[in-house]
Amino acid sequence: MGTWSASITGNDTALDMIEEYKVAFSYFDVPTGLAKLDQFVRSNFDESDEDEWCAYFYSLAEFMWKNGILTDEIRDKAVQMVDSDFGMETWIEAGKSAVNQRRKALAKFREKIMSPQCEPKKIKLNHIYPDDIFEDGEVIAIQLKTAGKKYVPGNMCEPISDEEFLSYDNKYVIIQKAYSKEQHFCGVMPELCDRTAVFVLFKGIYDSPEAVDITKLEKADFKCGRSALTCHFEHFSSMFHFKKRGYKIIGKMEPLMTSAEEDCQTSFLNLGDNYPQTNADSRLIAAVLDYEVVLKEHDKAISDEFLADMVTSYVHWKWNYSYAFSAKEKDEYLARKAKMNEARKELYAACHEMLEKGAKVYKIYYAYPLGYAIKLSGEPSKILLHSRSEYKYWDVLEEAVRARLDI
Repeated sequence: MGTWSASITGNDTALDMIEEYKVAFSYFDVPTGLAKLDQFVRSNFDESDEDEWCAYFYSLAEFMWKNGILTDEIRDKAVQMVDSDFGMETWIEAGKSAVNQRRKALAKFREKIMSPQCEPKKIKLNHIYPDDIFEDGEVIAIQLKTAGKKYVPGNMCEPISDEEFLSYDNKYVIIQKAYSKEQHFCGVMPELCDRTAVFVLFKGIYDSPEAVDITKLEKADFKCGRSALTCHFEHFSSMFHFKKRGYKIIGKMEPLMTSAEEDCQTSFLNLGDNYPQTNADSRLIAAVLDYEVVLKEHDKAISDEFLADMVTSYVHWKWNYSYAFSAKEKDEYLARKAKMNEARKELYAACHEMLEKGAKVYKIYYAYPLGYAIKLSGEPSKILLHSRSEYKYWDVLEEAVRARLDI
């Protein structure tokens, strides 16, 4: 048990147990909740561990008193423990100052639970979403709510005018419920899950969901980078914001993504977010608008240092490089590092030679700058994407750029 103060809840056990109390008394009546707690606690520690038992029992009594449900039995037992110096041995060993602090905290605690308590409160579980919203595969239209907001997608993204952004108010974007993620967190009620729903996001903004042919939907793609929306996102497993956005289920088909296929961390999106630096509608619009790959000729000279930085960034991200190898992977790390260094040298030399021969340099855009392409007539182009790009889509982007340059 980690302890950092003499207060009733100044330890790890008490804080952990408070979440269990919330579950016990929100789902069950007081006698049943107490029985569930007793069964759970005694399977993890017992009264012979005085520190743990004090942390549990005192925090239980305090929680129940604050919520108007403290029983005479729990109150009298807690008072008896305080009066008998139960659990004081550790504090005595810590010295006079620690003893005085603890006795002072216990005296206030005893006085509190002996005083009249409030009327019973309704105990709520905050930030826990046990419901499983929508069925896997359902295709859902939700409204954009841009009125009174600014276009701030929260990442380097091609701007749109205020007029265009506001024109999307009450229009629809299309998503599909792919699957749910579950986190089991409760000892008192092990079957209780905290869920998030994972959605696939499709291209396009629609005036009416009735006009959407779900068989022709295309997933939104990589243009928003690794830290923003790609083609999928997580949301609280709650219907609140979906109802506020006038959701409509417009069909159902095989989920276009499964948990096994998810090869990168999903981006979390709260449909209720509206901050100065970003809002949910800006992020959705940035993800679903269909941009073209744009190549703009770069007329400034490329220094050797800048070229080296571009090559290094490209090689690290192309190889999905990680600095966090374990000791067991030392040999693999060294071999990988050697190969990367060799690849970096070769690529730098090839690009440098092309520039020396007068190659053209193009800046690559797809909603925001993604890197550079170096093109010498008669030779395959060299493409250097930087670290803000989403590496799992690099092959797609490189193919699009080469289709434009290597004809």
